[in-house]
Amino acid sequence: MKHSFAAVAVLFPALALAAPITLTGTVRDFNAWGSTWNGVAGHPDFENVIADDRGIVAAALGVDGKPVYASGSHPTIASAASFYQWYHDDPSVNRTGSLTLTLDPATPTTWQYSSSAFFPIDGQLLDQETDDHNYGFTTEWHTIFTFLTAHDDEFSFTGDDDVWVFIDGKLAIDLGGVHGAESASVDLNSFAAANGLVDGNNYKLDIFQAERHTTGSNFTMTTSLQLAPVHVPEPDSVAIIGLGLAALALARTHAARRQR
Repeated sequence: MKHSFAAVAVLFPALALAAPITLTGTVRDFNAWGSTWNGVAGHPDFENVIADDRGIVAAALGVDGKPVYASGSHPTIASAASFYQWYHDDPSVNRTGSLTLTLDPATPTTWQYSSSAFFPIDGQLLDQETDDHNYGFTTEWHTIFTFLTAHDDEFSFTGDDDVWVFIDGKLAIDLGGVHGAESASVDLNSFAAANGLVDGNNYKLDIFQAERHTTGSNFTMTTSLQLAPVHVPEPDSVAIIGLGLAALALARTHAARRQR
């Protein structure tokens, strides 16, 4: 049987992997509860109680684009005030840095970042180390995407400890608590139907993570969404994301015109 090399050449570009996606986020380093390191006291929510702890955050982001502590008590959180410090700069308990994350193409239509040893600030910031690693930190990542019903997009996350994912400011994944690696995913079409996302519109995707206890640190993000990198410095997150959404819309408009 003869094979057509011309046909193979035509098909190959369609199978080529897309370019990696690089996101820039914020990391905040905390010391373990009951300790003092580099002149900074330990935080009560880190290296303390171990438990799955769903419902820590409210169903919608706050006006500053950060998770809001939900009502009620939670075994792994000392108070609403202590939780507020997780994603806000506070020199009395944390130190802040910038962090990049690259999602490599896993298939022609999906991207993934995966690490079973996620220790991005070893030797940095407060640098309180246990077993040669700097535990006790939070990360946040802000990006945008265009919702396209025909793509049947998904977003999944595996991590420890806490992971919260918000789409258009609404909670989509809740893996709160101090625990081993746990997984959850969201089907964008189902989420859109329940939350009013409109086909073709641009939306924010906000990811908040915490590593609060030794001895493991897992972080795996897999998605078919074509995420656009957006760096959100304090304290102008809402304004910067708005500019990012506008830039993404303009870029897609130009691309559509070139294809005509």
